[in-house]
Amino acid sequence: MNAPRPDFPQIVAVTGATGFVGGYMLRNLSAAGFQVRALARKPQGAQDNVTWIQGALEDEAALGALLEGADAVIHCAGAIKARSRDEFFDINAGGTRRLAGIAAAQAKRPRFILVSSLAAREPHLSSYAASKRAAEQVLRAFSPRLPTLILRPPAVYGAGDMETLRIFQMAERGWLVAPSGAGKISLVHADDVGRVLAGALAEQPMPTQPVEFDDGKAGGYAWDEIAAAAGRALGKIPKIARIPAPVLYMAGAAGSLFSRLTGRPSVLGFEKMREFTHPDWVAAGAPPQGFKPLWDIEKGFADAVAWYRSRGLLKSNP
Repeated sequence: MNAPRPDFPQIVAVTGATGFVGGYMLRNLSAAGFQVRALARKPQGAQDNVTWIQGALEDEAALGALLEGADAVIHCAGAIKARSRDEFFDINAGGTRRLAGIAAAQAKRPRFILVSSLAAREPHLSSYAASKRAAEQVLRAFSPRLPTLILRPPAVYGAGDMETLRIFQMAERGWLVAPSGAGKISLVHADDVGRVLAGALAEQPMPTQPVEFDDGKAGGYAWDEIAAAAGRALGKIPKIARIPAPVLYMAGAAGSLFSRLTGRPSVLGFEKMREFTHPDWVAAGAPPQGFKPLWDIEKGFADAVAWYRSRGLLKSNP
């Protein structure tokens, strides 16, 4: 990727840099020649073209230091699990409000890119989805003062992701659970998300509506296709275990109850099962300007499996 042109953003402030997608984002921004300021709760090791700002989304002084003189901000931080609806909203919508408010008060107002989620398209399904939609609405309220762009990636996977590891662990055992009558889902590799974010810094004009994108597979994937691709990466032939929605809801309710009793947030709660059984998680509309995915499901799943095996997270031999 070439260095940014002089008229494009040079100093980019980012949140969520220590997360799964954030690591890919940093590598792509650094490779593109941007100078990055990254927010982190804990001290981090040195990285080329990256200056770390210690703090959190609740720390307005740290946010001020992060944004001072920045040409653009990429807000990637957010919660995918929480102990309550209020916690989801405080992190996802409240964090966006604080960050955008400080950005809008800067003498040089930066371009603001929000990494939302395809789940925001269906806010009625879960507190997570509703909080992501709320974050989008919060940012839109700042759009007269800030140039804004909202990106909605679908399910993101790749080396380092501990959430989609479950899919490969199930496939390794020979079974993959899917809802009965399930629809289709779009996927995208985290490296392609990082490339989209780097490219969005130069996009002109900025789209006024949320931009959905994926790995280029028209119509998304059926669970049979995902199972078969995971099997090829593993050298297995997994079967699909189709579970009726009521059974999945019962399992999700048990997960939610466990979360309440222990005070520990869980991804696999009742609301997550509502998302899981939704029939249409296929990205729609025009992809980001100039974006051409580098990772398809075959290459991407092989990359993820190799990483999991290298760390002993998958036991089967290549």
